[in-house]
Amino acid sequence: MSVTNSDLLDSLDANSFYVEGAEIADSKAPKVDIDRRWYERRFRARLVNPANRRKLDVIIIGTGLAGSSAAATLGEAGYNITCFCYQDSPRRAHSIAAQGGINAAKNYRNDGDSVYRLFYDTVKGGDFRARESNVYRLAELSVQIIDQCVAQGVPFAREYGGLLDNRSFGGVQVSRTFYARGQTGQQLLLGAYQALERQIAAGTVEMHTRHEMLELIVVDGRARGVVDSRHGDWRHRDSLCRRGRARNGRL
Repeated sequence: MSVTNSDLLDSLDANSFYVEGAEIADSKAPKVDIDRRWYERRFRARLVNPANRRKLDVIIIGTGLAGSSAAATLGEAGYNITCFCYQDSPRRAHSIAAQGGINAAKNYRNDGDSVYRLFYDTVKGGDFRARESNVYRLAELSVQIIDQCVAQGVPFAREYGGLLDNRSFGGVQVSRTFYARGQTGQQLLLGAYQALERQIAAGTVEMHTRHEMLELIVVDGRARGVVDSRHGDWRHRDSLCRRGRARNGRL
């Protein structure tokens, strides 16, 4: 029995997405309204007692805006973090290239912006290819992300009275873009880098520069570690798993 593309598309629900020539993938999002999916997922997740966080190791690959912020936040929360990047410093991440600004649904200009409008514009701007559950959660967190960046010392542009300035960017009809001259990506990266270095100094984050991830270690269907190589020296090959290190790729 043959299955056509139209049959596959008809069988899709709000939690699935389809790529031409590939199988249907399930995002495993809870089958509730989109504005409740993250809260439902978080409520079903098992909590980790703060006293037990030191027993858990987290490996983060990459130290751009996402990697540095995640490492700093999880390190401050009490987890053991091991971070890898193939540059000689986390400051050389490619996030520096994002110079236009960062969007947030704060509605400072009172021009009708909202979380749902930011969600809609982002999905539409991405040619409807993004996972809607993730985009909606990003729109929800956008307001807090700006506050976090300001707390980290990012020098956003401000109006004469001292309030954060906004501009319209990317063809949208509202002013929601926060910016720092033409250096938004660089300033955001420096703020995340400072937070990361603070946790490195505190001993909660172990940083490995000039390392590249070669493959993922999967045990019983679950990711348990990575095989990495020192950048520029392929003779050096380590395996980092949850229980420690093993040389020469042996677990």
